[in-house]
Amino acid sequence: MTRKRVVIIGAGFSGVCLAAHLARRGGKAPRTTLIDKAARFGLGLAYGTQDPAHLLNVRASNMSAFADKPDDFSAWCARQGGISGEFAPRMMFGKYVEQILAQSTGLFAPVSRKRGAVIACTRAGRGWRLTLEGGATLDADAVVLATGNRGAPPLAVLEAAGVAAIDPWDARALHRVPSGDVLMIGTGLTMVDAALTLAAKRNGVIYALSRRGLLPRSHADRVSVQHAPIALPLPLSEALAAFRAEVEAAAAQGEPWQFVMDRLRPQTTELWRRLPIEAQRRFLRHLRPWWDVHRHRMAPPVAAQIAELQREGRLRLLAGELVSVAQRGRSLLVLHRQRGSMVRHRLEVAGIVNCTGGASDVRGFNDPLFQQMLRDGLMRACPNGLGLDIDEEGRVRDAAGAAQAGLFTIGPPTQGALWESTAVPNIRVDAARLAQLL
Repeated sequence: MTRKRVVIIGAGFSGVCLAAHLARRGGKAPRTTLIDKAARFGLGLAYGTQDPAHLLNVRASNMSAFADKPDDFSAWCARQGGISGEFAPRMMFGKYVEQILAQSTGLFAPVSRKRGAVIACTRAGRGWRLTLEGGATLDADAVVLATGNRGAPPLAVLEAAGVAAIDPWDARALHRVPSGDVLMIGTGLTMVDAALTLAAKRNGVIYALSRRGLLPRSHADRVSVQHAPIALPLPLSEALAAFRAEVEAAAAQGEPWQFVMDRLRPQTTELWRRLPIEAQRRFLRHLRPWWDVHRHRMAPPVAAQIAELQREGRLRLLAGELVSVAQRGRSLLVLHRQRGSMVRHRLEVAGIVNCTGGASDVRGFNDPLFQQMLRDGLMRACPNGLGLDIDEEGRVRDAAGAAQAGLFTIGPPTQGALWESTAVPNIRVDAARLAQLL
């Protein structure tokens, strides 16, 4: 019997995790090809860092690639000589993912790798035909878009001024910034990692600017004891009130708010799907910044370093917006406006780092593949503007809303439909389910 041909576009964690779950099916596994333009497969945007100060923001005990082997990553770390504390370096997890891929490829394994950029995906009979940069084609019975997190979209103020922003994941670019103060746009986890890199190599003040100036909170210093899950009501305002009541009740019993967030996680996707589209949009407009800083937290050692930088005055958070940027010799003259004020404040910095997070609206992706598929009606944006529109099985919906046989997505592109779909514990469950389906 001819094996089914599956092509996974993207070889970050989402793509590798799915390929590994397919390979576990042994003789029933399809012939799987991973395609990515990156030189190293398995790292993606998140795990390619080589800075040991960049720690995972999830405990090692919950970072296994396989839900049925929850200790896989922790055991792997122990074999490598162990880690100091509960939170492993990101680069260590990257090596783990590379090993997972290595175990799924080879002479007798059903997963192969192909380096290149896919620029088009079209129907070919009952299957699909992929066109790569350079003109080569590849046919498949099923295609999975595992394209991961995107880089931050360009900042209009900088583009208007002809000023190039620094990529926070480009370590060489960060180290090349001249001496002086630095401005970071965004105050989330990406800023945290970039700030640690800069602070270790230079003096000067690191300013971090976002609309609300919110900093990610820290994980609790102990692991939560799982209690009964939280069943929140609708509408959204009532759900928020009920959640706050749960936090207050937990605090009265001496439990940190982080435990309440952990209890909510198993119900988050169900709650998200119950929300009307307009309520989802309202959440994204008004509540998402608060959700992100409480849900996506810093490892305690990282939080301690960030707090120390703030105490020393080397990291200063600003709430407001960037007004203008102008080149002044080797420096940049920045004007920013504080939140709730019309007064403009001046900064002179040596560089600006774009830490605003990945682009999420597929209609704005500067990607030939997505542009072609949108243009040809093979995909459409999720109605809430976040990622792709998909059905319950992860099939991509076309422009008319029909789920397409043999075209799937996993990981960050599913966030609009699932909300909780970007963390390893979620991706590994989705990968196991999709592997069964394929």
